Amino acid sequence: MTTTPIPTAASGSGVLFDFAKPQSVTGWSSIDDSVMGGISKSTTKWDDTDGSGALLFSGLMTTEQNGGFTSTLGPPDRSLGQVAAGAKALGVNAIGDGRTYVLQLRADQSGTDRWIARFTPVTKPDGTTGNLISIPLQSFAPVDRFLRPATASAPLDPANIVQISVYLIDEQVGNFRLAINQITAIR
Repeated sequence: MTTTPIPTAASGSGVLFDFAKPQSVTGWSSIDDSVMGGISKSTTKWDDTDGSGALLFSGLMTTEQNGGFTSTLGPPDRSLGQVAAGAKALGVNAIGDGRTYVLQLRADQSGTDRWIARFTPVTKPDGTTGNLISIPLQSFAPVDRFLRPATASAPLDPANIVQISVYLIDEQVGNFRLAINQITAIR
């Protein structure tokens, strides 16, 4: 994984999500550990604090009451695979808070093929546009629906991506804030 200081999609890339406008977060939703009895709480909304627009995923993560995860799920969309076809990496242009997040890819509508990779966006106290983090596709590992290691039914093919989600896990308790400007497919 590399961090490159460029604010927009690199040449040779396709934009999967661009959060420049408020309507760009339509269909994204937060799912927290309350589904398992936990009390973590997050929100997913549009934010313009950096002047360029971003999906803002923020909240409080706690391990109390058997909790320990929070997530924001993008809408299922088969056209993601068309844009991602042939990609060697995914790019996440984001401003973080020092925490390591998980990018999850779903490779079919049934959710039987899930892949994750961890990424740590830069922290920019001045609120400027984030840096592009390049996550090579070979760094994604297959997981089950609980994000535990699993055996893949087939190798990850970016042309089959139908959903992208972001998780905060690994007992990283406390308030968190992640602003994502873009998610791109890098060829």
